[in-house]
Amino acid sequence: MSKLKAPESASPSTRSRKSPQGSPTVQDVARLAKVSVGSVSRVLNGRDNVAPEIREAVTKAVARLNFVPNAVARSMRSGSSKAIACLISDIAQHTAAQMVSAAETRLRERGYEILIANSHYDLERERAFLESLRQRRLDGLIGVISDDETPSYYNILHTLNMPVVLWERDAQGQFHSVLTDHADGCRQAVRYLASLGHRRIGLVAGHEHTWVGREMVRGYTIECEAAGILVDPALIQRTDAFDEAACHALLAGPTRPTAIIAPLNDTARVLQAARELGLNVPRDLSVVSVGDHQYASLCAPALTVVTQEPRDIGSEAADLMLQLLDGTAPPGIRRSRHPMRMIIRESCAALPAAAATPGRRRARSVQPG
Repeated sequence: MSKLKAPESASPSTRSRKSPQGSPTVQDVARLAKVSVGSVSRVLNGRDNVAPEIREAVTKAVARLNFVPNAVARSMRSGSSKAIACLISDIAQHTAAQMVSAAETRLRERGYEILIANSHYDLERERAFLESLRQRRLDGLIGVISDDETPSYYNILHTLNMPVVLWERDAQGQFHSVLTDHADGCRQAVRYLASLGHRRIGLVAGHEHTWVGREMVRGYTIECEAAGILVDPALIQRTDAFDEAACHALLAGPTRPTAIIAPLNDTARVLQAARELGLNVPRDLSVVSVGDHQYASLCAPALTVVTQEPRDIGSEAADLMLQLLDGTAPPGIRRSRHPMRMIIRESCAALPAAAATPGRRRARSVQPG
């Protein structure tokens, strides 16, 4: 069989055969490469059963025509768009960004693109996005929803007709989920602060209708009771209402907390308010961040944290999605829970009545109890 050679340039007739939108078509590529449309399709789809000379001819024709495959048409033919939707609350959150980055890396290794949408905890905005997924022919959804405890809301996920993997959301076990043990994270934080003599420990918990918010309050309450600390509802705040005014009100009152546990983004607000109110961290206020950041160990004082490995969560969610798409996932609903660990740095100190204020200390990791 003689070797096929792609022409050095496209003829005028070939260049003029465009789609209605003016872009080259797969027929144009086949004509220029002097092969069948089926051969072009096999090359574009990465099939192995293609002769080297045909692959070379098609590749040169594609480059000469600057041909870009029609993803919509390809998805209709193959039944796969090679794209996964990713719904998150806010990409500005460091933990969320790390999860998305890890998931994207894993999915791209398998040829999938990831389409990201932020809900900002706006239920209507989120519902509109979920409704649109049914029209977009995407292959799956990974992400969070703003309310995972109300069936009338999260049941919309059942109507998508695509695999769904939630991270940091439970939805009463209705969907595959990759979770963090936030209850144990808060237990570790309360246990450590109680060991330093703190009895008035504030908590800024996640949103009320989410796994994170429920589990943070549950762990905090359990450990306070175990330490003989009376739970004061006034010390429990929610991140969606914890603005600058709420933070100042909490820290400026006569019965203010002597220690506070807060998500990473809210920790910055706590530190700013403490400075404005003349409170020294950790002498006057001990602070534990839920979530770590590469800069947390560099600020002064270095932040004590309870943290998970967000990239592990993102990677596991992506792996599970790929298994669901490949048909290799084990039967039943999969629900995993990642541990949290405490890293003690410099932002916590014993109360003067309990012990002398410690000096600077090296960071050390505390394993879950």
